Amino acid sequence: MARPRFGTALVLIAAAGLAVRLVYVLVVMHDVPVGGDGLEFHILANQLAAGDGYIQPLIVSPLHVPTADKPPLYPLLLAVPSLLGWKSLVAHRVMSCLMGAALVGGVGLLGRRVGGERVGLLAAGVAAVYPLLVVLDGSVRSESLYAPLIAFLLLAMYRLVDRSGAGRAVVVGSLIALTVLVRSEALFLGVLLLAIAAIRLPQGGRLRPIALAAVVAVLLVSPWAIRNWSEFGHPLLSTNEGSLLYGANCHAAYYSGQIGTWPCYPRLTVTPGRDEAQVSSELRSTGLRYARDHAGRVPAVAAVRVLRTFDLWSPNRATRLEAGIGDRDLPTYRVGVAIYYLLAPLAVAGALILRRRGEPIGFLLAPLALVVVVALLGYGTPRFRVPLEIPIVVLAAVAVEAVVRARRGPARAAA
Repeated sequence: MARPRFGTALVLIAAAGLAVRLVYVLVVMHDVPVGGDGLEFHILANQLAAGDGYIQPLIVSPLHVPTADKPPLYPLLLAVPSLLGWKSLVAHRVMSCLMGAALVGGVGLLGRRVGGERVGLLAAGVAAVYPLLVVLDGSVRSESLYAPLIAFLLLAMYRLVDRSGAGRAVVVGSLIALTVLVRSEALFLGVLLLAIAAIRLPQGGRLRPIALAAVVAVLLVSPWAIRNWSEFGHPLLSTNEGSLLYGANCHAAYYSGQIGTWPCYPRLTVTPGRDEAQVSSELRSTGLRYARDHAGRVPAVAAVRVLRTFDLWSPNRATRLEAGIGDRDLPTYRVGVAIYYLLAPLAVAGALILRRRGEPIGFLLAPLALVVVVALLGYGTPRFRVPLEIPIVVLAAVAVEAVVRARRGPARAAA
């Protein structure tokens, strides 16, 4: 009877999480537009639904030229309501809310695996109302899909080491591929998770499921890479590393109050005879050249990038900045940051508790490595911390459940 009770409760919590997100996008963010990446994803989805192909959003370029600036999976899913005739920003926000509800379910299942059913339901409950996760679905960014895929990928990794098999390896490989098709830096996370799994699996058969998962991931990503090879002359996952490195390595990012951010918007554009990959290469070279010329400043800038990503550098100012550029409601976002400061130390305690129990925590720590690497090589923004929010919520639930259980022990003994 335990499983039906858990399943029913998890579904109800996920439904509550969906309701919270719908209230946020339909009431709090009512008539509030989006800009930047959110606007681009909105337009990309409608262009795909119209049969224009995967081309640069018309706000970026009036030319109908191919793009690989952003991996395709998130706008492809946003195109579903567009195909049904619902092409508004509200439609895409609602679609993102459904992804947020899936995140709540994934967090609950992951929490049950690492700490039991009470931890799972507690983690799901936190994920349902945690403002830093709720606001994702109103900004129309790829993190709405990225976060649930991360949760289910971590769960799949645990299931693979619990009892390895071809089916579970295929699931792992598929989830790695889907995550990479949302954000290309997830390739690093996938490789790291497979390496951890190789250590955890029994020696006799550890290579077979790892190899199978890797092959499945490559096969599922290859159509996107081959398409880019056809369009740009070589296989690639994304062309946005050029603009990222350019914008994060400039005078304002090194020597101003915007240190560690992405303050320099690229000016180079696609022109006839020069495609997006070539522009990206030029931007990348410019950014790397600036970093080499100012190498003495790089350690300080890199440190600030990490501090900004973890909301440890000028928090009040950073919160206003992130809410503004990320199209998030400022009061809601401020509450989310305050809750993050509470959850983070609880997550550290939860990790120590699992470590003491002998539970493998490498999978839950892998997103931490991803976040730090992306911040060091890119720039500092709490948006890059989204993959880590899932382990933070789960580990915090482990700590809270352990405290509650410890306090109930003496009371039960006295009774």
